[in-house]
Amino acid sequence: MESFLVDLMLLRLGRWLRLMGQDVASPKGCSDEEILQKAIDEKRTLLTRDKRLATACLGTGVKCILIRSSRIDEQIEEMAKRGIPLRLDPKRCTICNGPLQEVELSHENIASIEPSEKKLWRCSECQKLYWMGSHWRKIKMKLDDMASRMDLAD
Repeated sequence: MESFLVDLMLLRLGRWLRLMGQDVASPKGCSDEEILQKAIDEKRTLLTRDKRLATACLGTGVKCILIRSSRIDEQIEEMAKRGIPLRLDPKRCTICNGPLQEVELSHENIASIEPSEKKLWRCSECQKLYWMGSHWRKIKMKLDDMASRMDLAD
C-alpha cells in the first residue's frame, strides 16, 4: 500500500485519508525542505497544494501529487480518482497516524462509548479510543454518497 505525506495545507485531507485506512504522515512545523527530506527518507508520496514544493520534488525521486482544490470534498474525490477506495476503514489514528488495534470492551473504556457499540479500536501510539458511533456513521454516509456520485460504489 502506498504511504503518503501531507503538507500543512492538506492536514484535513490527511485525517480523512486516515479514516479511509491510509498511512498518512503529517509533519507539523517543518520547512518545505524538511518535508521533502521526510518524503525521501520514508519513501512517501507527497500530497501538496504548493506548486513550488511540487516543483522541488522533480529530480528527487519523490512521487508528488499536486492537489488542485481547496475544498475537502473535491480533494477526497481527486484521491478516489487515483485509486483510494471511498470507504471507512479503521486502521489508522486520525490524530497521530498510529495503527489501530481492536480491543475488548472493558470497565476502563465503557464509560466513554455509546452503549450499543461493541467494536472498539485503540491507537497503539497515542492510546486514543475509537468506536463506530454516530460520527463514524455520518462519515460513512458521506463517503458512500461521494462514491455513488462518482459511480465508484463497492
